[in-house]
Parts: sequence; C-alpha cells; structure tokens
Amino acid sequence: MSTAELLQSLSEEQSQAVQNLLNTYEQSNQELQARLDWLERQLFGSKTERFVPDANTAQLTLELPGSAVTTPAITTQHISYDRNKKKTQQEGHGRGSMPTHLPIQDVVIEPTEDVTGCERIGEEVSWQYEVQRGSVYIKRFIRPKYVRKNDAGIAVGTLPAQPIDKGNAGPSLMAQVTVDKYVYHMPLDRQRHKFETEYDVSFAESTMCDMIKQTVFWLEPVYKAMIETHLLRCTYLQADETPMPVLVKDRRGKTHKGFYWVYYDPLEKDVIFEYRQSRSGKGVSDFLKNFKGVLQVDGYDGYNAIMSQPGIIHAACMAHVRRKFDEALKDDHERASYALNTIRPWFTRETDAKEKGFSLEQRYAVRLEHTVGEMNLFEQWLKNQIVTIVPQNNFGKAVLYALDQWKHFTAFMTDQRVELSNNLVENAIRPVAIGRKNYMFKGSHDAAQRGAIIYSLTATAKLHGIDPFVYINDLLVKLPGESAKNIEQYIPHRWKQIKSENENTEEIQPT
Repeated sequence: MSTAELLQSLSEEQSQAVQNLLNTYEQSNQELQARLDWLERQLFGSKTERFVPDANTAQLTLELPGSAVTTPAITTQHISYDRNKKKTQQEGHGRGSMPTHLPIQDVVIEPTEDVTGCERIGEEVSWQYEVQRGSVYIKRFIRPKYVRKNDAGIAVGTLPAQPIDKGNAGPSLMAQVTVDKYVYHMPLDRQRHKFETEYDVSFAESTMCDMIKQTVFWLEPVYKAMIETHLLRCTYLQADETPMPVLVKDRRGKTHKGFYWVYYDPLEKDVIFEYRQSRSGKGVSDFLKNFKGVLQVDGYDGYNAIMSQPGIIHAACMAHVRRKFDEALKDDHERASYALNTIRPWFTRETDAKEKGFSLEQRYAVRLEHTVGEMNLFEQWLKNQIVTIVPQNNFGKAVLYALDQWKHFTAFMTDQRVELSNNLVENAIRPVAIGRKNYMFKGSHDAAQRGAIIYSLTATAKLHGIDPFVYINDLLVKLPGESAKNIEQYIPHRWKQIKSENENTEEIQPT
C-alpha cells in the first residue's frame, strides 16, 4: 500500500471515530435533556405530573403474550400491640395537646340564661398557658352545654374575649414574654430555653414573636391615645434620640442604623418612643408639628428646624455642657476643673430640692437666689476665654459649645418648670441601650416600631410606680372586650388612678 493510500485510510478511520464520538455525545445529551424535562415537570408541572417513584420500588412487569407470570406466595402475619400515650399530653381540639404535667386551674363558665331543668349533654373545653411569678400553669375553661326546653337549641356559656382568639397563649404569658424582653432584656431565644429547662414547655421562637405582635396590637391604641391626648397637649417636653440597628432584607448580614426618638413630659412623667429610619430632623419636626411650648434638647443640629417653628421655646441641656468640660480635662486641667466646680452646685441644689419634696415655686426661689447669678458670672468667664483658647482642642470646643448654647438657658432661669438638664429623658432611654447589647438588633423596621410602643408604655409605667407585668397583663385581659371610646383610661397614670379608686371602694364595702 502506498503512502498516499495509507494516509487516506487513517484519515477515514479517524473521521469515523470522531463521528462515533459525536453520536455518543448526542445520545447522552438527549438522555440528559429528557431527564431535565422530567425533573422540571415534577417541580413545576401540574400535581398529576409530580409523582416521583421510590427508587427501591420494584418496576412494574408487563404481561406480554406468551410470557409466564409468576405470582409470589403471600404470607401474612397478624401483629398486635398496645400503644401508650405520652403521660404529659391530653387530647385537644385542633389547638395542640394540653400538657398535664403543669398545674391546671379550671374555670367553669355557665350560660347566663336560666338552665334550671335543662338536660346537660356535655361541655366545651378550651385551655391556655398562664403564668404566675415563678411558675407556668394551665387555665382550662369548661363550658357545660344544655339542651333548652321545647327543643329551642343548645345553651352554652360564652368565653371571655381573649388577646389571641382560639390561641393557647393567655394574657399573663404574653405579658411575661413581653416584659422579659423589653424590661429585663431577655432575647426570645433565651426565654425559649428557659421555658424548656425550668417548666418543660416548648415554644417555637416564631410563636413567641407572634405573642409580641399580638400584644402590641392591643397596646397600640393606648400608645396613640397617650400621644394625642396627653403628650402633644403639654407645653414642656424633653427630647433625645438613640440608635437602633435593624436588619436589612436585601443585604444579608447587614444592619440599617435606625433611631428611636424619645419625648418626655417631666411634669406628667409620660415617655413616648418613636422609631424613624434616620436621624434626620424631619422626624422630630413631623412628630411635633402641632406642639407649642418649651422643648429641651442637646446641641444636635437636627433640632434646628423644629426650633425655628413659631411657638417653640428652645431650652438647652447643662449636662452636655458639663460633659464637654469633663472631656477637656486632659487638655486644660486647670480651666476645665474651674468650669466643672462652678457647674456642680447647680445640679446639687436641683437634686436637693427634689429630694426635700419642694414645690416648683420653692425650687425656683432657690434657683433665683443662687444659681441664676452664678450662671451669669460663668457666661462672662466663658466670653473671656475666647481670646486664649485653641478651637481645635477639647477645651476650646467646650467653651465654644457652651457659648453657643448659653442663650437657650434663659428658659431655665425664667421658667420654674424647666430642668437644668436633659437627664430625665436620657434615663428613659437607658433600657434601650441595655437591651441593644442583648438582642443586638431588630428584625425589621416594623419590629423596631413595635419595640417603641412597648418601651413607651413600660417606661411610663415604671415612672408612675407601676409594675410593668401587672399593667400589661391587665391591659391584655381587659382590652379585647373594651370599647374604643374608653381607651384613654388605660394610659398608665389614669389606669393607676382608676385601680386605686376601685381598691378603695372595695375596702369600704360592708362585709
């Protein structure tokens, strides 16, 4: 065979090999495409197309003409056993099983109508978790059913209105979960483990989140009433803001820096938290658009817009002035110490007056006798320092900040209601700072506003000497059956007043 013929033969063999390989790839591709089409039908097709055969199931054998079909012998064996139900569970009615290892308190609710002579044919049973301090128990509602006379139907008692309709979370449990998170700073996951460990009761974290949401649903009208009928009608407010990280859905693992804006009425001791997505001054301007009176704030520029509105009197905060000079001790110890020693007696006199129970008039008399004159002398001392300070160091910044704020201390010198500092509203914010260290962030902007509602009512309750648990529990018991026109009576100080009046009335009732 010549060289040309040999090369021709090799070329034909290689071409055939390549063609065979292409055919193999094409066949494999068709098989893979068929599998992909089948999988897509299982995932996205109609329900009748989604049957996925068990890999261990024997393939169906078709009976073909002339083929012998062998039917295997079937051997049966009768097996019987007794199943023991868990001792800690009792059958429920579609709402889960009732734990029986917890104490059970039965509440029998008879029909309001007269059922004398009626035949009792059974009972309706429902239950819910409740808590007392240090224990969890079951409250079981038993409602006997009676056949009315003359076949007039069935008579059965009516359940009291519940904060979660047909739910197993009672008012006290919801109040406990809420207060533990927002007053005692316990994240829900930590509470969940506590219920499991101490009471052998398991709650999903999502269930506990729903308890918080439903609690806020009932508290929100009280929160709004406190804003509209009390806070915005007063004429002296303190305001401050604090950051609150919030998870961002479109950026995994990232948080958005939102802010709680906090407003405090020092005379009525009402606190309102409002969540805003930014620190922009638009938030305070919107919230206080109808406010008229004294607004006491620090030197943050975000308050400039609201201060320019008609009817607003700007009051400054001496605690921030003092803080600036405390930071300046390392730069100019002698002059910074002089400033701090001058300011200290002003705070001491105000504190002593409160501790002695002075009225506003008595406190103001002390202020006029001592503090106002000393403040005027200190202002002149600040002006004298201007020619010697270095504006870039901390002492220079402290002097400039004090002089910039000084004209706004006129409100303190002329209005007996005005405090020397914003410390009262800062104290109201402190629980948020502690809670933030525990739960780290809020899951959404809506969750942050729910927190604002709870912080407002619990902080105000504490300022009025009210146990937050007792207060929230009472609201969750009464509000589901309450009329909207009576919401104002559940604002903390009104609630306390009514409760005290009721207790006094009960004491004087004849035995």
